[in-house]
Amino acid sequence: MSSRTGLLFLGAPAVPEMVSLARRAEAAGFESAWVAETRLTRDAITPAAAIALGTERLRVGTGIVNVYTRNPVLLALTFATLDELAPGRIVMGLGAGSPLVLAPQGVRFSRPLTRLREYCEVIPHLLAGESVTYRGECIELNEARIEDVLAGEGGVRPRAEIPLYLAATGPRAVDYAATVADGILLNVCLPTTYVRERAKRLTAAARRAQRATSAIEVAMCIVVSPHENAGAGRDAARRFIALYLSMFPNVARETGLEPGFLERLREAFAAGGVDAAAPCVDDEVVNLLSAAGSVEDCRRALDEYREAGVALPILAPVEGALELTVECLA
Repeated sequence: MSSRTGLLFLGAPAVPEMVSLARRAEAAGFESAWVAETRLTRDAITPAAAIALGTERLRVGTGIVNVYTRNPVLLALTFATLDELAPGRIVMGLGAGSPLVLAPQGVRFSRPLTRLREYCEVIPHLLAGESVTYRGECIELNEARIEDVLAGEGGVRPRAEIPLYLAATGPRAVDYAATVADGILLNVCLPTTYVRERAKRLTAAARRAQRATSAIEVAMCIVVSPHENAGAGRDAARRFIALYLSMFPNVARETGLEPGFLERLREAFAAGGVDAAAPCVDDEVVNLLSAAGSVEDCRRALDEYREAGVALPILAPVEGALELTVECLA
């Protein structure tokens, strides 16, 4: 397998264990470690900082942080500070986030693409150390600037070269990412047919923007569930898929699965949670939307994603599969 493989931490395990696993992943040949902030478990920045300090070569990215709970100045300052810990190894992964995470915080999920676009318009200027005044539909800045001399020689030094990866699921998000991003982050639980369609769309959008397609990396978070018992591996992935498709209908719509099946899945989940919904997900769906089973099954599935256009598979292990993923899937 290609050595260009990333590892995604989905809010677990505890941060010291993340650092230990990231070190092992680095030794095993993984090229990057990513930390999600898609649930109210752990923030992404603290583990990313710990991993950056605890490793030597891994790129360290957020996969992703949203553009609602932190303002753009704070985000720019945060990533400039992270870059001090691991110069040239930090990746800014941004996305709209999810109403499921924002609603409990009293944050309204409105105009996500507009908000993402406005953040992307101002953050590069902030990272370059410029003073930014901006009047948008969602954000407003008044001579905002990262103060690189506030603390004399100890001040934060902005770094304009921090790569920007945008989470893109829908077609409009892909089109926009093609104009500004260094990479796109495709979601979990989506098939290779989706990857091919989005890669084709990305190429067309990049050409319209007069950008080389090679300048935009296609990364994808992929559910992996390796197990010594292939059936047990598929069963673990089955539960993850049932949960994810039930909770994220926007992703479910992009799978190409029949609307009737998705409705039955949501009804089962509403009635009895994952235990009731998981039996709805047969092996065909598991194989379509994840890399699950034996280690060899997982390797074959990941190769299929690469052939479909994924340049950087970012492996999202199901519960209990982190150790085997690090050992066998770099």
